[in-house]
Amino acid sequence: MATLSQKLSVSVSVTTIALFLAVFVLTPVQVSAHANLAESDPAANSVLDSPPERVVIRFTEPLEPALSEIRVLDSQGERVDLGDSAVDPTDPTIMSVSVGTLDNGAYTVAWKNVSTVDGHSIRGAFLFSVGEPLSAAATAQLEDQPLLQSSIEPFIRWLVLLSGLTLVGVLAFRLLVSTPVLAGIELEGVSELRSALSRNTTILTWAALAVFLSMSALRLVIQASVVYDTSPLDALAGPVWSLVSETEWGTLWLMRMGFGIATGVVLFLMRGRTNNTASVSLAIALGAGALLTISRSSHAAALLEIGNISLLNDFIHTMAVALWVGGLFSLALDVPAAIRALSEGERRRVLSALVPRFSVVAGLSVAVLALTGIYSAWTQVTVPEALDTPYGRVLIAKVGLVALLLFIAALNLVWVRPRLSGNSRAAYWLRRLVVAEVIVATFVLLSVGFLTSLEPARQAASRLGIGVEDGLTFADTAEGADITLEVIPGQIGPNTIIVTLTDVFGNPITNATDVRVRLSYLDADLGETAVSAVPTGDGEFTLADWTIGIAGAWEVALVVQRPDAFDARTAFRFETSSGGGDSAIAPSKDTAYIMLGSIFGVLGLMFLVSALRFGGFQTRPGVAAMSLGVLGVIGASALLAGVLGSEDGVPERNPIPSTSESVAAGQSLYDIHCQLCHGTEGLGDGPASAGLNPPVADLVVHVPLHPDRALFDFIHDGIQGAAMPALGETLADDEIWHLVNYIRTLE
Repeated sequence: MATLSQKLSVSVSVTTIALFLAVFVLTPVQVSAHANLAESDPAANSVLDSPPERVVIRFTEPLEPALSEIRVLDSQGERVDLGDSAVDPTDPTIMSVSVGTLDNGAYTVAWKNVSTVDGHSIRGAFLFSVGEPLSAAATAQLEDQPLLQSSIEPFIRWLVLLSGLTLVGVLAFRLLVSTPVLAGIELEGVSELRSALSRNTTILTWAALAVFLSMSALRLVIQASVVYDTSPLDALAGPVWSLVSETEWGTLWLMRMGFGIATGVVLFLMRGRTNNTASVSLAIALGAGALLTISRSSHAAALLEIGNISLLNDFIHTMAVALWVGGLFSLALDVPAAIRALSEGERRRVLSALVPRFSVVAGLSVAVLALTGIYSAWTQVTVPEALDTPYGRVLIAKVGLVALLLFIAALNLVWVRPRLSGNSRAAYWLRRLVVAEVIVATFVLLSVGFLTSLEPARQAASRLGIGVEDGLTFADTAEGADITLEVIPGQIGPNTIIVTLTDVFGNPITNATDVRVRLSYLDADLGETAVSAVPTGDGEFTLADWTIGIAGAWEVALVVQRPDAFDARTAFRFETSSGGGDSAIAPSKDTAYIMLGSIFGVLGLMFLVSALRFGGFQTRPGVAAMSLGVLGVIGASALLAGVLGSEDGVPERNPIPSTSESVAAGQSLYDIHCQLCHGTEGLGDGPASAGLNPPVADLVVHVPLHPDRALFDFIHDGIQGAAMPALGETLADDEIWHLVNYIRTLE
């Protein structure tokens, strides 16, 4: 039974590692994987009345300033920018360049960048025009991006990951499984087995460390050759040192090598004494630090809004894989050692104790990696259609390999393990199945090497238009009219708006005298313009070349006037992105917090229940499991509270679309609270308005002069020095917004 000091030591160690992880993860850092174009000004394929002073591009991830550039070319291929391309020091996702005086015509914006951590080099181009429309034949000429930066990159990443996981997992197996099991068994051959297992651990850890350091060094050379567009041999001269000394990627590489070398120092000082708990724990912590640098340069860390929590999820996933896969590598050597060193009776007793203990560790690890893996897959794929990309297809292959690995593990658990204590051949079956697991696990990690080298599925799908709607379509019914709205293509630049009217039987409504369209930007008050659509026959009305000039949330409000019915009103909202952007598909921040919070909660409860099985506070494993469980529950609470308890305050724009239902609700509230002073038509001539000073406002005149937020505040807080009362204590916020929608219809 563990002493009080041992229990406190375990608890403090777990908490310290968690705090170190939180500091390392939550410290702001410029991270990236593929810095694709998110939006630009001018927008791709836009037509400008006057030339811009600068071209500004926002990317999905931060950029390396020294290795990123924008060029602006005229139709002859001559540069017309001023050569001052620069990354914004306050927001490294933004890069811009000044342009000189531009004549009317088409211009190509060609850009290249290198991400700050992962180091992927990306190029792209788009067109804009000044003073004249783009011709149908105009295209931005740019060579296709290669699927992989280097043909050997996935294999180098695979070996770095495989060796790092093996290093940490083998040491963890020694600490958590083999040493405790053998310490409780006093048999004649156990002493020889202890020596054999110690040798196995030493061989595996030193081999893993050698591969880890050498492949990391090779990765540096290949990365330098790709970024500086030179051969690997030439990269050794200067590019390697520039990459290490001038980039975020190089800084992270130095940290990785530092953790690896420090681990080697500890292993050297251990001199094969792998039963030294303190030394093994320190080596595991340093190895985990090296793995954390891998997570920090992953696709997960490149998710700007949810990068920190996704990085934490990725590291937890990686550590779970290390415990499982590293344990398999240890078993692959330790089971044959047990067969050689022990008699049949001794072997049965040792393996009957060793395998169940590893099964508990492996079972918990599999549960962790399954849940965290679901989150990781969602953040990088997001929509099912994105599976039809190179990344998506490799991910499907990986899932298939994991399923095969779990099947083999289940055979060991259900068929072999119960026979270890009574069947002399069970040890040989165990050896064969463990080797099979190691082989399949190696191929699983190879697939991960390719996944980390490929563009994430959601970005590739956005760029290729997979899973992205070609135009937007909305429908509503108001005052007996079925109203369909199409916005084509629904992106920044020129758009065509088509309104189709049918009756309840599907017949075209041909007697509409006016269809007014009002387009409003919801993320800021940019004003709004109402325009009558042009009738094109059969109940269809069209607005051509209506320009949407900025990315974000928009609302189209429609008013349909007919001589034989009340005005039909409705409104639709949508998000726009730049036509050349690669961020049309992106994971939702709120969904990410809720999903990961739920996962942490499940894992926390799982470890708390496991702690009871391990003996609770009376044993070191119980204390460790309990500490992890508490941390999981705390993390879940923090993530869920951050979403469910957040308040965004009063928005600048009305959050409720101006539908017929909203306008009707607002009218009912107006009749109760406003009509007495403002009158039935809003003209300020209600029966209670007589003699008031200042006079009651004419809403027909004043409402169009104020943005939504100001109208909300007038109703909520009243107007000081006027008879306008505060209705904030009487009406809910949604009711006030309904009222705003109604008074905007007064005319």
